Amino acid sequence: MKVRTEARREAILEVASEVFLELGFERASIAEIVRRIGGSKSTIYGYYPSKEALFQAVTLAAGERHIRTAFDELAAHDIRSGIHGVLGSFCNKLVQFLCSPQMLATHRMVLAEAGHSNMGELFYEAGPKRGAWELAEFFRAAMDNGHLRTEDPHVAALQLFALLNAETQLRWYYRNPPPLTEQEMQGVAERALATFARAYAPPSATKHCNDDAER
Repeated sequence: MKVRTEARREAILEVASEVFLELGFERASIAEIVRRIGGSKSTIYGYYPSKEALFQAVTLAAGERHIRTAFDELAAHDIRSGIHGVLGSFCNKLVQFLCSPQMLATHRMVLAEAGHSNMGELFYEAGPKRGAWELAEFFRAAMDNGHLRTEDPHVAALQLFALLNAETQLRWYYRNPPPLTEQEMQGVAERALATFARAYAPPSATKHCNDDAER
């Protein structure tokens, strides 16, 4: 009996990611992944029972590799000390992840395949849905501690994600969009967070702003 190893699993995910991005979900095959990495189909199926399961694992691995630390910082943050700093850091990291060449290619692939396969659902379940749930938990605590106006935290999470995508989403439709600089990505994150903060300012902050405007 062959022993499964973490190194082998990571190698499978790396090659599978390349194949999915090059060929798309429907045209990608376990046989092509085996051809590139060596071994046999049974080796791949020993780790992942289907191509769908492998795609979900690839999506999860990409998130863990590039954005996991940002979500971990939110989870570990002492909410009593405020949220602006840690949320600003989170937004910066998320924009960098969303603007990466890998995510650009992934979004294009998902859009192309979603109409005739369940790949869009697999991607959503493995990535955006999990991220929205984790961010919603952070917002729930922030609302309970008076840092944000009390609303549906899950809707708040979805709206922040939408704001972070608002300025960069058009890049999905261009053949060779120029890469954004660090300064440009930081500006995207700052503007998104500023809009979100105005929309979800707690009642006390809104009252202070109105009082200042009346003076």
